[in-house]
Formats: sequence, C-alpha cells, structure tokens
Amino acid sequence: MTAVLDETTLAQHLARIDDQGFTVIEDAVEPELVAALRDTIRRLQVELGIEPLGTAAEGHSTLRMYNLLAKDPVFQAMPVHPQVLPIVEALLDPGCLLSGMTAIDIGPGEDAQPMHGDDIVMSRHLIRPHAPMMVTSMWALTDFTAESGGTRYIPGSHRLPVIPRNELGRHDVRALEMPAGAVMIFHGSLWHGGGPNTSSDDWRLGVNVQFCPGFVRQQQNHYLAIPTDVAATFSDRLLELLGYRLYKGAMGHIDGRSPGEVVFGERFAETAYRDAEARRASPLDP
Repeated sequence: MTAVLDETTLAQHLARIDDQGFTVIEDAVEPELVAALRDTIRRLQVELGIEPLGTAAEGHSTLRMYNLLAKDPVFQAMPVHPQVLPIVEALLDPGCLLSGMTAIDIGPGEDAQPMHGDDIVMSRHLIRPHAPMMVTSMWALTDFTAESGGTRYIPGSHRLPVIPRNELGRHDVRALEMPAGAVMIFHGSLWHGGGPNTSSDDWRLGVNVQFCPGFVRQQQNHYLAIPTDVAATFSDRLLELLGYRLYKGAMGHIDGRSPGEVVFGERFAETAYRDAEARRASPLDP
C-alpha cells in the first residue's frame, strides 16, 4: 500500500528534515510506477547509447541521464507526486520550481562520489546554516544497499557552518538502505554522495528530482531542453514547476507577461504585478 500523506505524517517528515536533514518515505511510490520508470530508463539507456561520463561527480561506472521530461511521458508523474510534492512545498513554498531530474544508475566497481551539498553553489554566498535553497528527492527504483552504492550521508550536516571538506573521519557517515519504491527527501545542505558499488553485478538505479525556490536559477534549463509541443501535454501544475508562471506575481516576466502566456496563450495568461495585486486585494485571498 502507498503511504497516505496526511497532516500528521507531513509534520513528522518536516520535523525529521529539520532535525536530521532528511526523511525517508517508505512505500511512497506505487509498484506499477516504479516498474514503469525502471523499465523506461533501462530502455532509453540502450536507445540513446548512454555511457559513463567519467567525471568525479558523475562517475566512471555510472549511467546518468538528464532532461527526463523530454524523453518519455512516464516521468511526468514524478515532480507532482502527492507523496513527495507536499513536503517540498512546505519546505520551500508553492511557488517552488523543478530544478532538475536525473536518472543515476550506479554500476559495479563505481567509486564513492565526493561528499557534497546539492545547494553548494548557493551556500558559497550564504551564511550556513540557512533555509533550504534546494530540496532533493531521491527515488529508489531498485533496492538501495550499502554494497550496491546506497547514498552516503551525514545526519544533521545541514546544520554545520561549513560546506563539505575532505576531512570526514570525525563525522557519522551512513549508507542509505531502502527498498525500491521508497523516497528520501533531504535539505540541500545535507552532506551526501553516491556510494561505492562493491557488488559483483548489482546496479543501483535511482532518480534525483530536485526543487529550488522560485527565485533561484534552476540546475537544468527546461525552457530550451523540453520542446514546446511536448511541454504542451504537461499538466498546469507541472508547467508551473518548470517556471511558466510568474514567481510572486513579478519574477520571470517577459514584457509584463508570464512565460506561459507567451508560449501557451490564454491557458497561462498572467500580467506581472497587476494580477498579483488583484489577488492580494481579493477577500478570498488566503
């Protein structure tokens, strides 16, 4: 059974993230969706000739695939999933953006990825600890084990005053172990990294679905990466997460119009400042 994310459960997840920097939702994803995502990724790896990229961050025995929304409709379910998005919205706000989606298939023989925070670019300009500038959800599409490359992480490291360094010996480094269908959601400042895969033939497949505040530049450029005819098939909420609405009624406009209005017309008609002011003046505005 898929977990029900009621208000009490939501509060518990938020409390864990505040204290430890992460939470894990067991049975978050429907088994049928897990299978469809896994099968689609493995098919695309063959069709697109995906090979290891050979960098320290991306790995020499890891298959990474970016820009998933442009590659198959099955991925549209991930950013708006009802067991994940409410937690992200509570940590950021409903105006948050999808920063990126990356399939990460860690193969046997892979080394440990350097420890890092996903918000490292922003953290260099802020005083730590700070509010989340990125929230990452890691979806397990196969079982994550310590041997297969389960994510290494340091509980509570989102509260540390420095960004990750090489001197990690005095910290409590743990390996994320969770079954397929579970999702780890963590604060962007949490120190973590893909684990080494010491198994003989076990591939660890996960997908990072990352979010950022509406005023932060996204890691992956969805406007240019996703063809307009493909984006037109997305739900309104998914398009909002991609940035086709204005943030706070002001940021991201084109001559006073939202990107969505420029691309999709009346479907996303929105005028900078004016519509935001009208909403604030409405007695129905919460």
